[in-house]
Formats: sequence, C-alpha cells, structure tokens
Amino acid sequence: MPFVIANGVRTYYEMTGEGAPLLLIAGNGMDHTAFRDQVPAFAPRFRCITYDLRGIGKSDVTDSGYTVPEMARDALGLLFVLGFSGAHVAGYSLGGAIGQQMAIEEPERVQSLSLYSTFSHVEPYLRRRYELLVKILVETTPELWAMFTTFSAFGEEYINAHDAEIEKEIALRTARWRGPDAPPKVGLLGHYQAILAHDVRSRLSEIRCPTWIAVGSSDPVAPPSYARYLHERIAGSQLRIYPGAPHRLLNFTSQFTADALAFLLEAREPV
Repeated sequence: MPFVIANGVRTYYEMTGEGAPLLLIAGNGMDHTAFRDQVPAFAPRFRCITYDLRGIGKSDVTDSGYTVPEMARDALGLLFVLGFSGAHVAGYSLGGAIGQQMAIEEPERVQSLSLYSTFSHVEPYLRRRYELLVKILVETTPELWAMFTTFSAFGEEYINAHDAEIEKEIALRTARWRGPDAPPKVGLLGHYQAILAHDVRSRLSEIRCPTWIAVGSSDPVAPPSYARYLHERIAGSQLRIYPGAPHRLLNFTSQFTADALAFLLEAREPV
C-alpha cells in the first residue's frame, strides 16, 4: 500500500492518471474514495492524487493536529514528499477549507483552486450543526448519528425526491460506524473541531490563483450564501450553482464533473 510521512503523519494516498498534478481533498469523515465519480474523468488529463486525511481511513489517527492550518500543512507535505512543487487543488467541504488555507499560506504552490460545497467561516447556523454532531457522536448511537448526518446534509428538496436512496444512505452510514473496521471517533471529532475553528474571511483577498466555486442550490450544510461570499471576495473567481443539488455535490450529477474538468483544463492552459 502507498504510504508516506507527510508533516509527521503516516498518510495513505493513491495516484492515478497522467499530466499536471491534481490534489483532491475530501470532506470530514470521508476517505480517498470520495472522488470516485471524478477520478475516471480527470485522470486522462491530470495526475490525480487522493488521500486519507489525518484521522480517517488508513492514515494515522493522531491525538492532535485537527485544525485547518495543520491539515493544510499535511496536504502541502504530501505534495512535497511526492516530488511536486505545486498542484491544482480541489477540495470538497472541509477539503475546500483546507484548499483555501493552502492557497493563502503557500500561493506559489496552488496552481488553481476548485472549491466544492464549502465555506470560508462558520456562522451560527453551521456552528450549531457541528456542535450537535459532536454531542450525537459522543453521547448516542451510530444509528442516530447516521440519521442526523443524512437528514441534515441532504435537505428537504432532495429527501422528498429520493426517499429510498436516503434510507440506503442511513443504512450505509450506520453499518460503517458499527462494523469491525469502524473508524475511531477521535478522528471524526477532530474534523468537526477543524470546521468549527475555520475562519479565513480576512484573508480571502490573498487568494490569487484561478478559482472555481460550486454549490448545490439545496445544500443545507454550506448553503449558496457561503459560496457567494467566497465568490465576492476571491478576485476573478467563477461561481456555479446547481439547481436541486444537496451538500453531496460530488455524486449528484455528471454535469458537475464535466464542469469541474472544464475549469481545470482552462486553468491548466489559460488562453
């Protein structure tokens, strides 16, 4: 299995495809498979690097270091040990927060930035969601955690139109957290803590690379208002809102993947 030590963390990664390096950063509690619908489309044009964040999957579950700045150093460290001076960076949810931090702290190493279903800071609405998630994860059952995370991530419009799919998602999440290979809670709690502390509002103007922002119109976790905030403050950024899409934008529509690839190709070879 491919492991490296990145920023002191034993990190599992996979690399697929040829071309310019593209680092794909998953959301909280998600492993390297989060971009399973995108890698086959991206790999013919980019060398796709997926990895397990600290605290999840096959990577180290550390006792500390669960902040967005530290996890950005993990990502930059991964690129360094793989021999890449820079890369295109695409992040989903928490991964998008990590991508923002990378572009702020090491701008010369981020060639373009793709931000999917993400946020620059946590307002009371989002804060209360993650405070609830912390208590549910610590104090109740895997079933309740699975029910709440699914309900609160997909929202009214999507749930009403895909009720059977939602039932399957709850069952999958429950099984994952009850099985013999269930990830330790400390990692997911750390991801929640990283989200709660994330705030780069005062530094968004420092992001100068080509930036594409995508969000679902029905995202109840990081609603379009967060995407618009990013768009208004990152000079030259592009914004795409997908009608009816929930927070899990990665797996909602093939049009999203096509548009994401089109931006990457444009960023790789600017006119």
